[in-house]
Amino acid sequence: MPNSKDKLSGKKIIVVGGSSGIGAGAAAALLEHGAHVTIISSSEENLKVALQRLNSPNVTGEVGNVRDGAAYTAVLQRLAPVDHIVYSSVDKIIRGAIAEADLDEAKHYFGVKFWGSALTGKIVSKHDIIRPGGSLTLTSGTGAIKPGTTASIGGSLNAGLFTMTQGLANELIPKKIRVNCVVPGVVQTELWDKMGQSKEQQVETFKKVGDSLPVGFVATPEDIAEAYLYCVRADYANGTLITIDGGGIL
Repeated sequence: MPNSKDKLSGKKIIVVGGSSGIGAGAAAALLEHGAHVTIISSSEENLKVALQRLNSPNVTGEVGNVRDGAAYTAVLQRLAPVDHIVYSSVDKIIRGAIAEADLDEAKHYFGVKFWGSALTGKIVSKHDIIRPGGSLTLTSGTGAIKPGTTASIGGSLNAGLFTMTQGLANELIPKKIRVNCVVPGVVQTELWDKMGQSKEQQVETFKKVGDSLPVGFVATPEDIAEAYLYCVRADYANGTLITIDGGGIL
């Protein structure tokens, strides 16, 4: 057994959605622990920016869009075999009263976070992508636990990923591949720009939410990366949901 600090040294890890947000935080943390990371992003421009920011000889990038199943499958097959996959891709947070919801738009956004996770699970199950003893880590959100009044749809998406995590963990037992899920609370990422909040509004939101949390602040992607490190490194964790929300569900 390698020393704990060297456990990820030289391991090949794919981070889908690793060019921005919490995926970028996970990619940076995995690199710091000695892994060789490949970022998959649907945006070539975002990928170039991320690779420049990380500035490491141990990181590479691939353009891949989970909405194009055949092309995405080909990317994973070309990169195989790998030791771990982290799936953190998300298009946009679905929020708002269900009475005003654009259901066609909501279905579209399900395509990346939910169906992209399902597609990744299918590819891993059908093909020899992850080596035995490796892992697949998905990403959900605490809206599945505490949806409040604005996350009926988004919370349901995230709850579905709970079931998917545990179902895949069972299905992949013969391949000796663990499946876990990171469940973040509020995080400071670029998704807030997509939700139409100005930088000033975001500062106000993060201050208000941070003051309401037991830890007293809103997480950055670097804070959430600790949960991904756990899922990848913890050989005894399988079918586990890792909530990391600053105590928000207390």
